Amino acid sequence: MEFPTIQFAYFALITLTISWLVRQQRTLQKAFLLVVSYYFAWKWQPLFLATIVGSSLLNYGVGKALVRLKGTPGAKPVLVAGLLANLGVLGFFKYYGFFIDNLGNLLGLLGLEAHLPLIEVIAPFGISFYTFQGMAYIVDTHRGKAVQPETLLDFLLFIAFFPQLAAGPICRSHQLLPQLHKPAPERVPELSRAVALIITGLFKKMVMATYLASHLTTDAFIVPQNFSSLELVLAVFAYTAQVYLDFSGYTDLARGVGLLFGFQIPENFNYPYAATNIGEFWRRWHITFSTWLREYIYFPLGGSRKGRARTYFNLMVTFVACGVWHGSSWGYIIWGALHGLGLSLYKASLDYRRLWGLKSEGPWPFWWHAAGWFSTLSFCAFARIFFKTNDLTTAFAVWGRLFEGSFLGAGLDLGVLALTVLTFAMNFYGRPVFNLLVRAHDALPTPTRPFAWVGAMLVLFTLKPFGMAATIYFSF
Repeated sequence: MEFPTIQFAYFALITLTISWLVRQQRTLQKAFLLVVSYYFAWKWQPLFLATIVGSSLLNYGVGKALVRLKGTPGAKPVLVAGLLANLGVLGFFKYYGFFIDNLGNLLGLLGLEAHLPLIEVIAPFGISFYTFQGMAYIVDTHRGKAVQPETLLDFLLFIAFFPQLAAGPICRSHQLLPQLHKPAPERVPELSRAVALIITGLFKKMVMATYLASHLTTDAFIVPQNFSSLELVLAVFAYTAQVYLDFSGYTDLARGVGLLFGFQIPENFNYPYAATNIGEFWRRWHITFSTWLREYIYFPLGGSRKGRARTYFNLMVTFVACGVWHGSSWGYIIWGALHGLGLSLYKASLDYRRLWGLKSEGPWPFWWHAAGWFSTLSFCAFARIFFKTNDLTTAFAVWGRLFEGSFLGAGLDLGVLALTVLTFAMNFYGRPVFNLLVRAHDALPTPTRPFAWVGAMLVLFTLKPFGMAATIYFSF
C-alpha cells in the first residue's frame, strides 16, 4: 500500500478519524493504531507481519532481561545473544542466496564441487529498518540510555507504527516512546507543517521522481548501450536526483502523516546536495541511519581515537557495512566501500591541514565552496552507478559507455535535465519555499482549508506522469 495512492488515502482517512475519536482513551487508541499498523504490514505480505511481530517480541524480551541484569556479568552475553539473533534473521532473509551463490563460485574456482542447499528466500518488507531500530533499543538499554516502554503495547507500536514502518526514519527509543507515554494531544500538532510535508512529499515522489524514472533512469541503467555518453552522464545525475526525491519525498510523507496522528517523527534529510564535502553530506543524508552507523559501528570500533590508520580502517568497515545493509550484491558493497574511501580521504585532508597548521574551516572563497560542492555531488552521483545497477556487468558497461565520447543516442530529454537541475536547486532554496507553504496554510481561514487540500491534490494528480515509480528504499 504505497503512500501516494487513493487506497492509502482512504486507509489513512478512516484510521485518522477513528484514532482521534478514541484519543481520550489512550490505551484503546494505541491498541487501535497497532492493529492498523499490523494490517498495513499484512497488506504488503503476511510474512512481513510475522517477522515484525517476532522481531518486536524478541527485542522486548531482550530489553527486559537487560534491565533486570543491569550491572551484572550476565548482561553482556544477553546483549550479544540478542544482537546475533537479530543479525541471524536479517542475514538469512537478505543474504542467504548471495552467500550460497558466492560460496559456490569460490568452490568452483578452487576446483571443488559442492551441492549447496539453494532455496528461494523472500526478504520481508522493511526488515532492515525495524531490525536496526530494535537493535538500537537493546544496545541503548545495555548502555543505560534507552527509554523503557511502560507496556508491551507501547513497545510493539514503537516498532510497528505504520508511517515509518516500511522505510524509516529509524526511530530511537527517546524519539518515539515518550510520545506514546503521554496523553494524546487535543489537536493535530503543527497542522500547517503536516500539510506542507505531505504536499512536498507527494510532489517530490509522485511527480518529479516518477518523471525521472520513466523518462530516463530506468532504461539507461538496463540498456546503457542504447544511450550516448552525454545521455548517460545526465542519467547518472538524474538518478542521484531521483534517489533524493524518492526517499526524502517518502520521509516527508511519513513525517506529515505521523503529525496528523499526533506524533513527531525525526527529520531524515537536511538538504544533502548542498554539502561541500563528503563528511557534511553524510551528516545531511539519511540522518537516522548515518547516526546509527556512527553510534553502533564506528564509535564501538574506536572512532577516531586510536590513530589515523585505525580511523581510516574504522571508516571503511562502517561503510562496507552500510553497503551490505542496503542489499545482497557486490554493487552495494562497492558503493559502500567507495564512500568509506571518500570519507577516509576527506579525514586525511583534515589531518594534513592540522599537521601543517592550515585552517580547516573559515571564510573560504566562493570558488572553493563551489568546487567542493561539485566534486561532492559528482562523487555521490558516479558512485551510485554501482548502487543502481547491482549487477557488476551492467555497471561496468555503463562506465565503459560513459567514456566513449558519443553524443547521439535515444535523445536528450530536456524535461529530465530541467527536473535534475531543479532538484539540486531545491537543496539550496527548498527551506524558504517550504516555510512559505507553512505560512500560506496558516493564513488560510479554517473553513477554506479542505478546499485548498482538494485543489492541491487535483494539481498534483494533473502533473504526475502515467504510473508511479516504486519507492527505491522499500527494497531494503
